[in-house]
Amino acid sequence: MEVLSKNLNFLLDGLINTILLSLSCLGIALLLGMIVGVLQTANSKVVVRIMKGYAELFRGLPIVITLFLVFFLLPEMGIQVNSYISAMIALSLWSSANISVAVRGAIQSIPPTQTEAGLAIGLSSAQTMRYVILPQAIRRMLPSVIGLMSNLIQSTSLSVLIGNLDFLKSVQLVIERVELMEGLSIATQMYTLVLAVYFLICYPLSLLAKRMERVYR
Repeated sequence: MEVLSKNLNFLLDGLINTILLSLSCLGIALLLGMIVGVLQTANSKVVVRIMKGYAELFRGLPIVITLFLVFFLLPEMGIQVNSYISAMIALSLWSSANISVAVRGAIQSIPPTQTEAGLAIGLSSAQTMRYVILPQAIRRMLPSVIGLMSNLIQSTSLSVLIGNLDFLKSVQLVIERVELMEGLSIATQMYTLVLAVYFLICYPLSLLAKRMERVYR
């Protein structure tokens, strides 16, 4: 407990960093995923293939590979970014690819008669998508997005591999510092703390996703 109290602020900084990274990634992924998902239902076969290719690429690549590609390739292209921004870009790409699939599935689950009704009252295809189809599709995709949020929070721990100071990294630094300066082994206690924190954050999200799935089924 003494070790925890001494390093509480440092650990909280890491936890806040993890939460901010998750929220920023989710915001970017929602916007990008919505666009890609809608375009996957477009009339143009070329556009559909490109958007589906984007989704399959970043869903198929291991997140670690995407992290390394962004972290090492962007500087080679003359774009200097730190580990936090690299993690945000990589996780946003992965998340948006998953969200786009949920969006496409939700849109395709809407009966065609809804589109026909929108066109029949004089709405354009874009207006029908915006005012008729998307509001219904968003409700159906919410459980998937909330479930993805839980996975995203857990996946932020991989950003430690490119040097991002998230909650896991801060715990590791505390463990190393205590072992070097005080000769104490606190790895078991600290990693139990990590498990408990991630559980307390992710389990309620999982329950919420299941509840919403039953409501909007």
